[in-house]
Amino acid sequence: MAFMCTDSGNLMAIAQQVIAQQQQQHQRQQQEQLHQIQSSTASVSWVVPPDHQTSFSSAFSDPFSFPPPQPFKLSDDFDSDEWMDSLIGSGDLPPLFVDPPSSTDLDRLIMPQGDILTVDPLPQPGKSDKEPEPEPDPEPNSKAAVSCSSQSLSSSTSSHPVLKTLLDCARLVGSNPDLAIKTLAKIRPLLSKLGDPIQRVAFYFTEALSIRLISTASPPPPSSSSEEFTICYKNLNDACPYSKFAHLTANQAILEATESANQIHIVDFGVIQGVQWAAFLQALATRPGGKPTRVRISGIPSPLLGSSPIKSLTATGNRLREFAEILELNFEFIPVLTPVDKLTGSDLWVDPDESVAVNFMLHLYHLLGDSMEQVQSVLRLAKSLNPEVVTLGEYEANLNRVGYVNRFANALSYYCSVFESIEPAMARDSPDRVEVERVIFGNRILRAVGLAEGIERTDRMEESREWMAQMEGSGFEPVQFSNYAISQAKLLLWNYDYSSKYSLVDSHPGFLSLAWDGKKLLTVSSWR
Repeated sequence: MAFMCTDSGNLMAIAQQVIAQQQQQHQRQQQEQLHQIQSSTASVSWVVPPDHQTSFSSAFSDPFSFPPPQPFKLSDDFDSDEWMDSLIGSGDLPPLFVDPPSSTDLDRLIMPQGDILTVDPLPQPGKSDKEPEPEPDPEPNSKAAVSCSSQSLSSSTSSHPVLKTLLDCARLVGSNPDLAIKTLAKIRPLLSKLGDPIQRVAFYFTEALSIRLISTASPPPPSSSSEEFTICYKNLNDACPYSKFAHLTANQAILEATESANQIHIVDFGVIQGVQWAAFLQALATRPGGKPTRVRISGIPSPLLGSSPIKSLTATGNRLREFAEILELNFEFIPVLTPVDKLTGSDLWVDPDESVAVNFMLHLYHLLGDSMEQVQSVLRLAKSLNPEVVTLGEYEANLNRVGYVNRFANALSYYCSVFESIEPAMARDSPDRVEVERVIFGNRILRAVGLAEGIERTDRMEESREWMAQMEGSGFEPVQFSNYAISQAKLLLWNYDYSSKYSLVDSHPGFLSLAWDGKKLLTVSSWR
């Protein structure tokens, strides 16, 4: 696979010229360029005029491919597909879901009336049904950030009868679980994972809520394989810009913070396959001021790799070292197997002469709990390393220290947007889409709202305002993303021809979010 490899030039000037050309060129020329990008085996982020040098962004490939740079050639036994083999590893996956009977009849509303279930017509304009009183918040220390009512849903879904019924069932979890179970049984025929986004997201929430109501123990062992999960994760990132945006933006911040450093040490919390670092190494190898004399990455494994991550980390280190040799970079990958709660600065072998960057990409949310103590401990460790920059990427949802009904409503609103964002990129009858939603999002929904409270509830998230409080409370201050970094992310959305409903939200004091139809889904920030 071809991979552009030339010196890096004035990154902002390049971005501005590309934007200007986008406005001046005819639509036909734009489409031809996009077609060339998408159909080529080269994973180049966007087209740069031939009389200009390429930037870091043009070296940023799809996060699940690992093409060699030109004019170099990888050894014959290099298999780029092996980069995916242990993605997400062999971590425990919750049980897979089974399809209920499907139906497109969403013109009925199930309303609980005492212990009798009736099917009523949709409420007419000007009429309303009194909603049941919400159950008391089961978590005494929860934050009252979101209303328990369906108002917490986005405006496009708040009036949908099936979603409102799901919220009613969530309210009944503590007060009348038998009625909730009966209501869910009635709503099942209206749902299908082959339907529209609302039907599909409601299907998975119905399954998760049913498990919450019926099961008193942990779910049975999973029946899917890590290979299946890897393929689903790759298909998702081929279709949607989540990982591309997050890694591209964070890596650009690290690149800029270490632009003059001779020795660079990246402490990567939550490393899985490390594919995103290939483009970063490519950028370092083509720096205008010359290559750094040494680059090191200390990889702390993601919990998604399971209890035995050494095989995956070893493979990751070997691949990155082989790629660095091709680029003639002095590179070292250090697997760090010390548990996070016991990790100290001495485990990371930081040299006083190194410029340190700490990367938390979709990792800190794994440490969330009723207490923020573990998050604060890791942030104190990061600060002790005196880093040039700390990059943070997190999902934009409030699913941690809130009561169950609030959390259910927040999760329902969040995943409605996620499922809607998949719709334009993956056909409704696509088997790949079905598997992506089943294996990835169905299980995330289960871990957020379908399991018992405490350690079994492992899919917790916080919004950027909470992360700002945690970062500032740990002694960090935000760093604004450069104009180039923001322009680069915008060009990413343009060049991959994603839906126009995707947008970027640049929020004070330095958060850059990927949004769908105005709702933030994933936020990246930079700190020092």
